[in-house]
Amino acid sequence: MLRPERMSKTTLLFLKSDTEEVLDSLNKQGAFHITIKSGDTTSDVLSRVSTLMNRIDVLIEQSRAISGLSELPSPQIFPFEAHDWPSFLQAVEKEVEGYENRIKEIDLSIKTEERFKSFISLWSPFIEGLKKTLSIETFPAFKRLSFLTLYQKELRPTPLSLLLPHPSLVLTVASKPAMVLVVFLKEDFDKIRRAAEEAGYAQMPILEDMPEDFKEIPKVMESAEKKLKELSLKNEEFRRSFMASLPRLLYLKGLLSDANSLITIREGATFEKRWMILEGYVPSKNLPSLISDLQARVNGRIVFSSKEEHSSSQVPVMFRYPKFFKLFESITNLYGTPSYTELNPTPILAITFPFFFGLMFGDLGHGLMLAALGFIFYRYTKSLSKIGIFLMICGIAGAIVGAALYGEAFGKHIGYHTVFSPGEDLMSLFKFSLYIGVAQISLGLALLIINNLIQKKKADAFLVNVPKLLLYLLFMYVVFNFGLNINQWFTGPIFYILGPAIFMLIGKPIWALIKHGRKEFLSVFGEIGFEVFDTMIRFVSNTVSYLRIFAMVMAHIQLTAVFYSLGTIAGEGMVGMIFSAIMAALGNIFVVLLEGVLVLAQDLRLHFYEWFSKFYEDGGVRFSPFRLTFGVPIIKR
Repeated sequence: MLRPERMSKTTLLFLKSDTEEVLDSLNKQGAFHITIKSGDTTSDVLSRVSTLMNRIDVLIEQSRAISGLSELPSPQIFPFEAHDWPSFLQAVEKEVEGYENRIKEIDLSIKTEERFKSFISLWSPFIEGLKKTLSIETFPAFKRLSFLTLYQKELRPTPLSLLLPHPSLVLTVASKPAMVLVVFLKEDFDKIRRAAEEAGYAQMPILEDMPEDFKEIPKVMESAEKKLKELSLKNEEFRRSFMASLPRLLYLKGLLSDANSLITIREGATFEKRWMILEGYVPSKNLPSLISDLQARVNGRIVFSSKEEHSSSQVPVMFRYPKFFKLFESITNLYGTPSYTELNPTPILAITFPFFFGLMFGDLGHGLMLAALGFIFYRYTKSLSKIGIFLMICGIAGAIVGAALYGEAFGKHIGYHTVFSPGEDLMSLFKFSLYIGVAQISLGLALLIINNLIQKKKADAFLVNVPKLLLYLLFMYVVFNFGLNINQWFTGPIFYILGPAIFMLIGKPIWALIKHGRKEFLSVFGEIGFEVFDTMIRFVSNTVSYLRIFAMVMAHIQLTAVFYSLGTIAGEGMVGMIFSAIMAALGNIFVVLLEGVLVLAQDLRLHFYEWFSKFYEDGGVRFSPFRLTFGVPIIKR
């Protein structure tokens, strides 16, 4: 758990013609982390793949918009075989082009349907209103007069009638929206159009071959309604068709993603005439089965060499631990990925993180409330389910610590004797917070020593970091037992500090003098001198930082007490009881939400800044085995 899986650096040598077979086998094994050279240029084939993926993304979004789907369906695997990359890309391009043509056809049909809907929705009330105003059959056909049908598109302050030229006549046909028939001289058409635009009116939509005679419009409406019904049925069929096409499009996108990975590997790998060389890392325990499968797949036409790695920090890392510890890996990764040559702090973090949270949030009632909130997130929200698990763990930790150490529930003392009484005995909790700091910082230095040994830096381990740990522990011992009375220190306790400080100051410089000479001695002596001073100052400030545990406990209790005090303002009686209950409920909810966020931030700070900074270098490479979404899309024959 603390150390990563042992990795073997493995080199595979095989025929170029077997590339797809080898990669397909590696994909099924899922245990080979490929390392390839990164190139600055992108080949034409990769550009085609990228372009096709972008085109499919556009098609998927258009299909979702047309079908009205909020969530994408699962990809559906269809038979798809090609014998080389050009034929594969050509087949995909042909299929994508077919979908694009269908999308254009559907889009045009939907726009036509919308145009008919708009036409009918405006002209139906217009014709009905016109029938009530005038007789369409007896509508006069004046030679010098023209007619314009308008509807109000947006509200403007100036009425249309005040903007029209004279002579002209406005007949209001409908009110919602406002529809008018304007009668005017034919030569005033441009003036009428400008006046309509200024008043916020637009011309009624018309269809192709729209007759000018109003007597023909009812027939046009009847034909338009029939056409709209046909278009609606047709477009509904189109929508169902594209809903059925979405799984296929998602499958094509997955195939192209696999093709992109495969072609990138082919172009980044090393070639020697007819041979291809592929390098990567394999968990040592998976190596025999991987090699056996590869040899069977290509009938023995493969040569391999492997060497187990022990000291390179660039080796990808993979850790195995119980699910509970796995939950806290995401917190470690916020700081960085552990390298191959250092200890993984996640298993320790999985214990200390909830414990520290419980210390700062220690309250039986509030802890259970936070755990209940976490359960709601976990049970009823997919996106917040992982956060819900963290809240449940931290809430339970707060409830346990609140009941066992503090005896607090909803900001009030439960009534039995506990280890600490935060409202009464402040000094005990004050000291306990500092002891926690000393313990965690010492653990960090101990882990640093182990990392030095793993990295074969024995001089740093025994000549720098072991005396540094002793210096810190003895310094804190003197402070806790003799206080800050410097005069008393010089009666004897000062020698506890001077011993490891002097050893740290001269140990590594002497080693550097013996091994590298005088020049290196002076350089190392200067560095160590600063490090001794830095250890004294920085580590003390780091330890004091753990008083935030004490501060958060006090803030938690006092903030809850404020709301209980506010509840007594209304006095006694029924009103006072109701007001007090409301304030208590709201106050406890507010404290849980506010303190939960604050305690989480302080918990992260104590682990990242005060603890991780002592030993954790991060900068590791996460083990990412070669995997494809659907497999190798081309089959050699």
